[in-house]
Amino acid sequence: MIISAVVAMNSSLLIGKDNDLPWKLKDDLEHFKTYTLGKPIIMGRKTYESIGRPLPDRLNVVVSRTINEIDNLITVTSLKKAINEARIYCESHGQNEIVLIGGAGIFKEGLKILNKLVITWVDADDLEGDVYFPSFNINEWKEIDSKDFSRSADNQFDFTVKEYLKL
Repeated sequence: MIISAVVAMNSSLLIGKDNDLPWKLKDDLEHFKTYTLGKPIIMGRKTYESIGRPLPDRLNVVVSRTINEIDNLITVTSLKKAINEARIYCESHGQNEIVLIGGAGIFKEGLKILNKLVITWVDADDLEGDVYFPSFNINEWKEIDSKDFSRSADNQFDFTVKEYLKL
């Protein structure tokens, strides 16, 4: 079973500001949608609240003690329980990948069980924010794919999407 994280960050590991993304990258949002469609996604409460609704055509699992279950959303109280729900979904839907989509707490707890990273490296090092991806050693990961995107009317900054497998 693949357990991956999909995350956009700059070289300072910045991932959020004021419960939102610190940049506007339409092509990265399209990549996120394409990559996660059909797969179970796991997120924390704040990430869910920033999105505002369950994402369609995916199992949405939220780790929270305060959100009640609603249609198209499973709530659990721990990442371990979220992984178990996602595994059941994978087995019954022919999927082999569970995707963690944030936020920082989910990434920090999940980092030790991840075997794949999908990182959008945003060329925006001067930005300020309040949420960061946990520190990790990139040398423990092997890059298997890379795609560059240029700044445009739809993309506030240049960025590169890279996929890594745990060594």
